[in-house]
Amino acid sequence: MMAAVPVSPAVAPRVSGVSQMAGAASAGSTKGAGLLKPGLVVAVLIVLGLFVPSVLKSTFYLGLLVNAITLGIAALAIGFLAHQSGLMMFGAAAFTGSATYLFAIAVTRFGWNAMTAAVFTLVAATLLSALIGMLVVRARPLPFAMLTLALAQMLRSMVMITDFRPITGGDDGLALNFSGTFFGLTQAQLSKPEGFWPVAWLALCGVMLLAWAVGRSRTGSVLRAIRANEERMRFSGFNTYLPRVLAFTLSGFIAAVSGLLTGLYTAFASPELLDFATGGNGLVSTLIGGVSTVAGPVLGALLYVIGQDQFGATGHLELLTGLGVVLVIVAFPEGIMGFIRNAMARLFKRGAAAGANEGSGHAAR
Repeated sequence: MMAAVPVSPAVAPRVSGVSQMAGAASAGSTKGAGLLKPGLVVAVLIVLGLFVPSVLKSTFYLGLLVNAITLGIAALAIGFLAHQSGLMMFGAAAFTGSATYLFAIAVTRFGWNAMTAAVFTLVAATLLSALIGMLVVRARPLPFAMLTLALAQMLRSMVMITDFRPITGGDDGLALNFSGTFFGLTQAQLSKPEGFWPVAWLALCGVMLLAWAVGRSRTGSVLRAIRANEERMRFSGFNTYLPRVLAFTLSGFIAAVSGLLTGLYTAFASPELLDFATGGNGLVSTLIGGVSTVAGPVLGALLYVIGQDQFGATGHLELLTGLGVVLVIVAFPEGIMGFIRNAMARLFKRGAAAGANEGSGHAAR
């Protein structure tokens, strides 16, 4: 049996340091492996989603899904801001509608191609969101909601002013006829659900991943802490203003993506896009799906669009829609995704408790 070799005092710290580094590397690799599997699943789902037009042959139902995506992105903008900062935006149409108008003006009045106009639209809408956010995020939740609603109505009135008619088209709106291609797709292809689907699907996946990443970041944690107790965070030395401006700006960017998609798909910008009813659709979708997950508002939008289609055939669209929304909100106060999330958490908790009880029983024997 060999004798143990003593470690000199000078070498001991190095051995300890190497052990710590190895432990950290092992923990990091374990964490990376844990993230790899969900990431792989998400990547597979994104790729599979591109083949939906090949499976769903109906142009009508594919069109419903496209409408659900554009509405879902707008609802995600509302839900993200509500979940991260506790502020509910009643005037999301200000950002979706203004993005559609910016794109329409860029391609119609400036003569820019679709790609250049799209970049301009997103940059300009994001800067507009940041500027407005600096002015309104200090407001309490109810005044904040009213301020965003007033902003949307103000923009709606602005595009209808007679002096601006040569630019905005006034009451008649503004038809788009852009040159060039958008990621290789012509305007004729983008006007069809099967041609527009890859753009809409990838845009939805992109903004959902963006919202999810921000929510899991340190910024997201700070935002939720500010939402829970702003005074405590301020007294702890945190800047509570800039994170909220950032959240509002990101929400405006996501809403602008929805507006850009609307312009690309419908090739038309109208004052109704800035109306409360348009923004209200996103708000209702958010309430149906819930704000606790990034999938909640999107699911709510899908159910809302399907409900609108089914209820519209009865001739009692407003009555049945209102009744359905009330029933869903009463039955699921945290939204449908919130209910599913809580149910799964309770299920896993019971399973873990049952496993622990079984393990303690074996140990006792």
